[in-house]
Amino acid sequence: MALRPDELLADLLSRDPVQVWASACAVIQLDDLALIELVRHLPEIERGTADLDLGGAFFPNREHLQQALRVLRARRDGRCSCSVYPGYLFYDPEKEAQAKRIRILSHTPPDWTMTYRCRCAVCGSDYDVEQGESHYTWWQWRPA
Repeated sequence: MALRPDELLADLLSRDPVQVWASACAVIQLDDLALIELVRHLPEIERGTADLDLGGAFFPNREHLQQALRVLRARRDGRCSCSVYPGYLFYDPEKEAQAKRIRILSHTPPDWTMTYRCRCAVCGSDYDVEQGESHYTWWQWRPA
């Protein structure tokens, strides 16, 4: 069950690294209506998490928090949600297409490394997406 915006806010401000990290990951996937509630608290979230060490072994968990903040800023500024894809390695084109946020226009044959051409379902922006593999599968989004 998804957390409500007020529950996410409480977790983000909890100073508990596990709760902050998990809630940041949830914020990244929220729909616009749920984001509206959190955007009002953006300055408070930024202050409350500014110096928090979230750890991370292969990838710094702080990057998930930074992406959640970018998502909130994009919503606040009226930018399309696709504008935050570049720079964050965990937007799987297949999952984004299933959520109807993007359309996959083409892709290379399925493999550990492949490329996609995607189009945002909201604003129509096109992206070239490189999929790679190391300790985890990642996706690098670039405007086409």
